[in-house]
Amino acid sequence: MSPVAIIQGTPTWVGLLLVFLAYRGFTALQGSTSPLSKLAIVPVIFAGMGIAHLVSEPLAGWTAASAWIVGLCGGIAGGVFTANRTRFIVDPVARTVMLPGSVVPLLLIALTFVAKFWLGFQMATETNAALLTTYVLIDAAVSGAVAGMFAGRFVTYWRTMTACSGLLDVGDVSSASSGNTHAS
Repeated sequence: MSPVAIIQGTPTWVGLLLVFLAYRGFTALQGSTSPLSKLAIVPVIFAGMGIAHLVSEPLAGWTAASAWIVGLCGGIAGGVFTANRTRFIVDPVARTVMLPGSVVPLLLIALTFVAKFWLGFQMATETNAALLTTYVLIDAAVSGAVAGMFAGRFVTYWRTMTACSGLLDVGDVSSASSGNTHAS
């Protein structure tokens, strides 16, 4: 099948999704401040889409669910690792996270889109049941890894926010008891 035929056979919503994801990736190149709650949306969406695919895919059974869970765990570890190596600032009073501009979200979005597009094409055109099952497993693992990567980053921001909130509480108590004013 030619690349032109593949593009012509691609649903319109996939093109719109690509435009939206590219926009999000390019905006991540610039630093921004976001509410912590907003940063929870992407991991929830990716996890929901992965679980919905596992439920709706006839060939997805316990093996695919296991691949998704393994991918999720690996993604969480990767997300925590990358977030811990990023300079970010949490504001526990405003409950916001200031993130520096980074190419990582753009690369993650691009790699995910390419992998999912390729897997979607393979699953739509493959007639060999064994290969189709393999593609379903790979798709589940990729889906879990992506959801985990965003979840791991969110967990890191949330844990830091929680730790800073605890320090603020201690600072408020010491300020109130000693009459000193200081920021934590």
